[in-house]
Amino acid sequence: MMTKDEALAALAAHAPGRRRPALVPLANCAGRGVAEDLAAPFDFPPFDKAVMDGWAVRSADAAAPVSLAVAGRITAGETGTPLRAGTAVKIMTGAPLPPDADAVLQVEESELASDGETVALRKGVRPWLNTARRGEDWRRGDVVVPRGTRIDATVQALVAMLGLDPVPSYALPTVCVVPTGDELVPPGSATVPPGGIFESNGTLVTALLRETLPDLRPTCPGIAPDERRALGAFLDVGTAHDVLILSGGVSMGDLDLVAPMLKERGLVPTIEKVAIKPGKPFLFGDVRRADGGVCTVFGLPGNPVSSCVTFELFVKPWLRSVVGVVDGPVGRATAVFAPATPLKAIPRTQHVPVRITVVDGRATAVPVRWNGSGDLRGLAAADGLAVIPAGVAGEPGSVVEIEPIGHRSFRAGTGA
Repeated sequence: MMTKDEALAALAAHAPGRRRPALVPLANCAGRGVAEDLAAPFDFPPFDKAVMDGWAVRSADAAAPVSLAVAGRITAGETGTPLRAGTAVKIMTGAPLPPDADAVLQVEESELASDGETVALRKGVRPWLNTARRGEDWRRGDVVVPRGTRIDATVQALVAMLGLDPVPSYALPTVCVVPTGDELVPPGSATVPPGGIFESNGTLVTALLRETLPDLRPTCPGIAPDERRALGAFLDVGTAHDVLILSGGVSMGDLDLVAPMLKERGLVPTIEKVAIKPGKPFLFGDVRRADGGVCTVFGLPGNPVSSCVTFELFVKPWLRSVVGVVDGPVGRATAVFAPATPLKAIPRTQHVPVRITVVDGRATAVPVRWNGSGDLRGLAAADGLAVIPAGVAGEPGSVVEIEPIGHRSFRAGTGA
């Protein structure tokens, strides 16, 4: 059984071999990494410009309050002619300064004459007041987006400002999601047989995939039963993809058939158990197909909290790496652990669903009410997971690291 850190290291070493460089349309690159440094092809701003609506002037003409002749107007997207001494041009935010102008006085500090021929400037200006200089944000040749940067909304917009489309990135893997279990019934079914429950892990994993990579469209062929022939058909469909994510059937029960049947199909497991709670049964490895292709398999535990935790801890960082995201070493958020009673030490790293409150700059992690790895309601109420290292008791007042869950953020308040 691997430790959590050993499992993460194995996944990190495996992922780069599954990358496929690709030019990706700008509109579809969210969540992926940039495959090469993106250097600026031009200065930005590309010209000296106004950053307020007002009057473009020569600072030498307007060092003190003065009236100047109005020489025209410039809006964003237009260019002006050289500004003559003793004149001012009305200018809009973002418009290029006319040649020889070197300052802008905001419109609120001016009064236009009734005939529109002159403008009174009520304040003096200094050189480059209310302007942005050419190349102030970046110079041609500067690396604006480093290789490995994850493309979120702001980075996507920044790439657009560079004028780049398509974007050098990586292809998405094809992914198949298969929940397993005789007890599972599709949501929306009119009835649930005795002993049955509605299937939720397929929905969970698909949603987590889309949170990670918005343009990923996983294949979801249905619920696989705990019977060799039927399960085998699902495995054959799944292993035809680049990635197969299963939930359930990976523990040690009589009907946990996933691991042995995948091994019959050539699975070479890298990970079969991880010393964490929840989520100890976790399967990871490759199946080499007869066509020469490779399917990477993740077998998640069947309990929904365990499925969510193992996806967040292991599947998500692997996927991010496969699409070129380089996550540098960053410190985890921490909080003061505040359980009602101490959490006893066990030989596995524990991940406790908690709500985070921030009061006077101090974060406190309060465990939610939950009943173990099958209680998805408890996890849904949590902001993150408090990490209790193996062999360490979770004592009130101890400082713990917080693993995020999806895109949830901490709450500020009293905690009441």
